[in-house]
Parts: sequence; C-alpha cells; structure tokens
Amino acid sequence: MRSLRLFHFDIPTWGNFGDKALFPVVRDAFRVLGGTGTIGGEPNFTFASAAALRREVDEAAVARINATADAVVIGGGGLFLQDTNPNRLSGWQWKISPEALAALEVPLIVYALGDNRFPGQPEFDDLMRSHVGQVLDQSAFFGLRNTGSMTTIGALLGQPDRIAYQPCPTTILDHLYEPLADRRPDPKQKTVAIQMLVHPRQIAAGFDADTIHEATVRAARILVGKGWRVLSTPFHPDDAEVSRRLVTEVAGGEEVRLYGHDVRFFSGVEFFSSVPYVLGGRGHAQMIPFGVGSIPISVDLHAKLGYFAADIGHPEFVVPVGEEGMSVDADVVESDGDRSQAADALADRMVAALEDAYARGADLQADLAETRARFADITAENLAGVGVSVRSRTRTGISDSARPHAGAGSTSPPTDDGSWRADGTERRTGDERLRTAEDIRAEEFHVAAIAESDEVAAQQTRALVRSGRDLAKAHQDRKRAIGEVEARAETKMKALETQRDDAQAEAERQRSETAELDARIARLSDETVRSNRALEAVHNRTAGEEARVLAEKVRHGIWWRVRRLKRRR
Repeated sequence: MRSLRLFHFDIPTWGNFGDKALFPVVRDAFRVLGGTGTIGGEPNFTFASAAALRREVDEAAVARINATADAVVIGGGGLFLQDTNPNRLSGWQWKISPEALAALEVPLIVYALGDNRFPGQPEFDDLMRSHVGQVLDQSAFFGLRNTGSMTTIGALLGQPDRIAYQPCPTTILDHLYEPLADRRPDPKQKTVAIQMLVHPRQIAAGFDADTIHEATVRAARILVGKGWRVLSTPFHPDDAEVSRRLVTEVAGGEEVRLYGHDVRFFSGVEFFSSVPYVLGGRGHAQMIPFGVGSIPISVDLHAKLGYFAADIGHPEFVVPVGEEGMSVDADVVESDGDRSQAADALADRMVAALEDAYARGADLQADLAETRARFADITAENLAGVGVSVRSRTRTGISDSARPHAGAGSTSPPTDDGSWRADGTERRTGDERLRTAEDIRAEEFHVAAIAESDEVAAQQTRALVRSGRDLAKAHQDRKRAIGEVEARAETKMKALETQRDDAQAEAERQRSETAELDARIARLSDETVRSNRALEAVHNRTAGEEARVLAEKVRHGIWWRVRRLKRRR
C-alpha cells in the first residue's frame, strides 16, 4: 500500500511566528503519527506540494491537485475569520470559489482549524455557512482544534456529529521532534516569557489597550522584584511596542524576537523548551510553549484562550481582564489615578496567576505532560481514521485491497503481535520515528523557500496593486482634470451666456425705451398738431373779431361823421 499523497494549503509567512511554526508542525504530525503501511515500510502519508491558502485557488491549481494528490489538507489555524483575507468567494480565509471547490476530485482533510472570531464581531454570514458546509460535505475528516470551536461551528453548520476533536499539533511538539523528547523546562526556575498585544479588533470590542499594556509592564516589574527573570517574546511586529516597553521600563528585561526572516521556526520552539512559564494573549503564544512543557498563563482577550485552557483542564490559567481592562463609557471622564489603579489591579491578577502556577509547578508540569500524551494519542487515532476514509474515497489503486499482508495471498493484517489495527495500519507503539535535526533543517529550508517565494509573489502583487492604484489614480486625475477643464469651460460658457442674456435684456430694455420714446414723440407730435390747429383756430377767430370790431368802429365812425355833417348843415 503506497503512501497517500497530500496537498497542503498553508500560510507561508515571516511575520507571525505562530503561523510560521504551525504549518510545518502539521506536516510533521502526519509524518510521525500517521503510521506506516508496512512494518518498516513507507509512511501512510507524504506531502506532494503546498500552496498559500489565502491566494485564490484557480482552475489550473485544481487541475494540478487532481493530477498529483490523493487528498487536500487545510490547516491548521484559526481560519474561521471573515475580516482576515476578506473575500466573497468563500467568506473565510481559504480563498476558493464554490465552483473550484466542487471541481476538486480528491477528499479534503480539515485539520485542527478554529473559530477565530474576536470579541464583539458579528455572527458568520450565510456565504461562509454555505461554503464551510460544502467543505464539510467534501471532507474525509473535519477536525477542529478546541471543543469551543466544535460547539460554535457545529451550531453554524447544524451537523455537530460530523466534527472531530483534533488538538493543534503545536500542543504535542515533544511527541514529534527528537531534540525535544524527554526535555522539559525546569519548573523551579522563575523565568517567564511574555507576549502581549491588545489588537484593534479587541479595542473595538471595548478592551482598554493602554490599561492592559500598562498592567503587563507593571506585572513584569513586580515579578522582577520577586526574583523572576522576564523575557519579552514578540510573535508579530504588532507586539513590538509592548516588547520595547518591557525591555526599556523593566529592570533586566530581555527580548527574544520570534518573527522575521532571520528566525527559523524550530529555533523559537527550542527556546520555549527552556522557559517554564509564559504569559500571553495570542493563541499560539500559549499552545507552542505548552507543546514543549511550559505552563501557559493567558490574559482573557479572546474566546480561544479560554477554550484552550478548558481543554487542557486548567481554566484557572486564564487571567480575567475584568472591568479594569475595559474602556469606560465615552461620557465618563477617567482620571490618571483611576487608570493607574485599574492597571495595578490587573497586574496583581497576572502576578498572582504566575505565582500560583510556580507554587504548583512540578505537579502542573506532570499533569500537562499527561495531557500532551493524550493529545498525541488522539492525533494518532484521528490520522488512522483519516487514512481509511481517504483510501475509501480516492481513485482505484489506493484501496484497502492494496494493503500489505503477512503472507503470500493473504489480505488480512497480521494479528499475532497486536501491532496492526483493523484498518491495516500499524498501531502507535511510542517508538515512532521522531523528526530529527536533519529533518527539521530540511523542513526549515522548505518553509524559508516557500515563504521567500510567497513574499516575492506578495511583493509583486503589492507592486501590481500599487501600479493598479497608480493607474487608477492617473485615470482619476485625468478625469478630474478633464472635469475641471470642462467645469471651467462650462462656468465660462455660463458666464458668457449670462453676459449675452444680460446684453440681450439690455438691448430689449433699450428697444422698449426707444419704442416708448417714439410713442411719446408720436403723442407729442399729435399734440403739437392739435395745438397748432387750435392756435390757428384761435388766430382765425381773433382776426375776424378784430375785423368785425374794426368794421363796427368804422361804421360807427362814419355814422358820427355823417351826423356831425348833418348838424352843420
């Protein structure tokens, strides 16, 4: 029975130590705990290739997977989150359309995923519900990393019975790597590694970043005063500000940076194998140290931290933020004294949790070692089931009938030594071949090469995006310039039209005035004619009267003359 060839969708990255360590550890879990097809034979699982799950899976990628793989592994990680790698193809971080997903001819292995919603974020939408439901239907195995996620995603999909518990492989590091076998940090050492960040998403939900960060620094000072060694371990560039404060404001504070191109994934893992206690607010800032024997104390910034603490049987490992770590109402004026008291109260709780863990260090470490062993057994049992399920759903030629057998013509597994399961794979004996230093270096090279390739691709994508933005901006600038020219021309045209309209109105007014003057002149002319006629009439009437009067006078004068003449006679 040949190995099942797996194609892995992962997140190659330099910037987040949790993701950088997670995905090679997932592959190594399959290699170490997946068993072999024959005694001393080849492993049940080999990885044929990998691709970044946040990049769109196109038809060409689907065709390559169908041609070269027997199954597809997705995960692990908190991939059920809608505002990281937001897209409307799937509604969650794996960017594959329903059509491309349906075109995959090989089964899916959903491995150690988690509900990663931050406090205050809305429920997952219908697109994600439908897409993850399709993923579930196409899965040979659907395993989530904590029981809290099993509850929430089970409720989302309405099929909780089809979801398996698969702890994150980073929680069983000492069961996977030879350099970590039988190696634990000394619980008698007062050494604590601190990672802290209140993310903008948590601030949006009401967490008071300033108070929580200040409380972390104050807790570190108190611990130093109690004889502790404080190491700052930023997992991500976003953690750098609090880390800087831990180094500059805490006496003896040291930084061990875990992100960046120059930090190998296993170097961070090895570092935690010598740190007995951790205090943090990221999921993998708890799980990775736990996986090598550290005792993880969390600040309650995300539900996944509580889920993990409950699953390892120690909910008391979560330090409640309380009212002190939440922002006050905007209408309430908080004094510097109030904020300082809140930071002191939260710092005291952090210190108390670490001091309590230290007081029970040896017992806690032994208890957590048993939990890791249980998680390793769960992982091995799940992988055995994965093998059977995948083989039953894949193409002819990879079926149980090809299973190795004890003697010629036999198709049954050997039963005399009890080393075989009913599915034809070897039982886990505790003597699995752990990953060696040479294996680790090979995987680190692979991680570095893939991360470098993805970084180059990301840079090219960013360059294309910038070019696209620049081109779009140039088009917008051109459109705006044309718009401004057109606007100015329009304004000028309107001004000219206004001037024209004003001129036309003025001409019309002048024409009206001229017409009015002409009418007045005409009226005056008529009045003048009438006046002249009247005057002439007056003149005519006066001349006649005067002639009559004169005639009368002449007549009267003649009469008097005649009379005088008569008298003389």
